[in-house]
Amino acid sequence: MRGKYIIPIVLTVITLVFLLTFNPFTVEPEAEETGEWVEINQNKVSAEIGKENVELVDLREKELYDEGHIPGAIHIPYDEFQQRYNELSDNNRIILICHTGSMGVDSADFLVNQGFDDVANFGGGMAVWEGPLETN
Repeated sequence: MRGKYIIPIVLTVITLVFLLTFNPFTVEPEAEETGEWVEINQNKVSAEIGKENVELVDLREKELYDEGHIPGAIHIPYDEFQQRYNELSDNNRIILICHTGSMGVDSADFLVNQGFDDVANFGGGMAVWEGPLETN
């Protein structure tokens, strides 16, 4: 009698472990906490375009910025960022944009160390951007 219940119990346990481990209903987070700044995806960046108190900062080289940048983004090249960060308001949300996100990580760390408290980095950067572009 016991034997006929063992297989269903084992299968139930395996199914529960599988569902808890590989949940197909898991939604990718829109923001990932990385300390005192967040990494955001394209949906979040798109939602911030044109908002008051939000500054989009493109860290790429001037030529790439001129070829196409996210609407409303200002240009402060990465190699000038630590000298020019004071052009940004520490009362605004700062969203950093670069090629793939790595220059944004360094710049976000720098801003947090300078006292900025609402800083985000666009994870994946322009390499994954599929939205509209402005050109100069």
